[in-house]
Amino acid sequence: MKAKSFYLQNELIRSNAISYIEDIECDGKTKVTISNAGSKSSKQRGLQWRWYADVAKSGKGNSDLDEDVDLECKWIFARPILLRDDDWFRDLFTMYMAKYKDDPERIKWFTKHMIHTESFNTSQMAEYLDGMEKYYISHDIPLTDPREYGLKRAA
Repeated sequence: MKAKSFYLQNELIRSNAISYIEDIECDGKTKVTISNAGSKSSKQRGLQWRWYADVAKSGKGNSDLDEDVDLECKWIFARPILLRDDDWFRDLFTMYMAKYKDDPERIKWFTKHMIHTESFNTSQMAEYLDGMEKYYISHDIPLTDPREYGLKRAA
């Protein structure tokens, strides 16, 4: 059986987790673990904004504004994580894109107002930062070393 994780961010996810557990056979072959996922760390948050500044100041990105880099990263790196881990977000995104997929201004609005990293746990944020690091380094944009923030470098 493949491991299944639920990050309880809203009532729908909690309800889905309960239903999932209720459907498991009581045959002694399945282990259910409940743990605190933790929220993104202040070190991760600091590195996130440092890297936004690094990209903006590089002259090689799409913008010289940290806020624009934030929007780009939300779309490229946060959106796939939310689509995978958050059923509510996935449903909202699907409905919104069905109507506005050809409207860049509406997509920008959605990215700014509906895609957030604030609720990411430490592992989701690590995935987000790893994606940023691989992407921008592959585009020859130098980023601050994560060790300066007390974080391990991406594998």
